[in-house]
Amino acid sequence: MVWFLIFAASVFSLYFWFQYRERQREENSPLASHRSGHSHIGQVVVLEQGLQNGTGRIRLGNRDWPVRGPNLPAGSKARVTGVDGTILLVDRVAA
Repeated sequence: MVWFLIFAASVFSLYFWFQYRERQREENSPLASHRSGHSHIGQVVVLEQGLQNGTGRIRLGNRDWPVRGPNLPAGSKARVTGVDGTILLVDRVAA
C-alpha cells in the first residue's frame, strides 16, 4: 500500500509540475496576451501630439500608449522600434 501511495504522489507531482512549466512558458512567451505592445513593433504612426522631453502619448487601436523617443513635432511620422514594459519606443522616420 505504501508503494502505491508513493507512486500516486509521484504521478500527481509530475503532472502538476508539467502544468506549472507550461504556464510559465506561456507567460514568458513574446506572443503572450499581456505583451500586446510587441505586436506594434515596426508600425509607422503619425504623432497627433509632439514628443516633448522625449515622452508623449499615441493612440494605437483602442488604447493610448505612452511613448519614448527623440523630441518630435506634432504631425511627424515615427516608427515603433521596441517596447520597454508598457512604454513604446519610437524613432523618427526619414522623409
